Amino acid sequence: MVGDDVLLSGPEFTIMQFAGATARLDGLLDAHAAAVAAEARVLADLGLEDHAMADSPLVWEHERRIVAAAVLACEFAGSYRLGMLGESTRYRVSPIMSCDGLELMAARAERTTAASRASKAARLAFDGSASPMETALALLFALPVEYGGFGLPRPVLNMPVDVSGYRGALSDRDHVSPDFLWPEMRIALEYDSGEFHFRDEKDAGTDAVRANILTALGYRVFRAAPQMVRSLVGVELLARQLACALGISLDAPDEICALRRRRLYAELMPRQRER
Repeated sequence: MVGDDVLLSGPEFTIMQFAGATARLDGLLDAHAAAVAAEARVLADLGLEDHAMADSPLVWEHERRIVAAAVLACEFAGSYRLGMLGESTRYRVSPIMSCDGLELMAARAERTTAASRASKAARLAFDGSASPMETALALLFALPVEYGGFGLPRPVLNMPVDVSGYRGALSDRDHVSPDFLWPEMRIALEYDSGEFHFRDEKDAGTDAVRANILTALGYRVFRAAPQMVRSLVGVELLARQLACALGISLDAPDEICALRRRRLYAELMPRQRER
């Protein structure tokens, strides 16, 4: 409480309120699910089990809003803030919450739809994102296939790697922080952006030095440029390359999941460009 007549909502509670806005869809979702199941039984009786069925718009809307809550959580738990309409994004600001804090608040709340969905968004979101594009790529990589993602192991974003033991030989610093890191597999991904990161000539040079240090220490460092992620085909290629390095096979999406992947890409990427 700020004053007798003013209440201030914290970031965790804001996300819970946002997540709760989907509660009115529950009845419609249940009814539509029953209708889809009935249609599937009829098609099976006719020997048309493989008949392609349209995705449920209500199921997608349910998942889209959970993803939207996760995007907001990434922003609040990251170091950037989207501006109001017509304003630019601010970078290198302090996080105002953590994903663990959001999940803890949701766990302490009453068992409501809002709390359940906020908890799910917290598990999907990432701490440490430095830009809207990092948020978009992280979610595309790690979200389950049924959400439209690639189902890759979750990276950590901008986690400091201690290189103090090599100071002077490989580095003039104590830590480097790759954009995406899979520490157990010693795989890193750097996003080289002049559009969404706070970038200037000095930043670009810093990225190159950071990548070289990691490579010298035995990390496999992948690079992604804006041209690669301007199409879903480019993101899919990058995801396959990362999967190969991580020693896993990507699950091929069925027709419905492929449709959701296109929708998820459109949901995340174009909006980032507009900002």
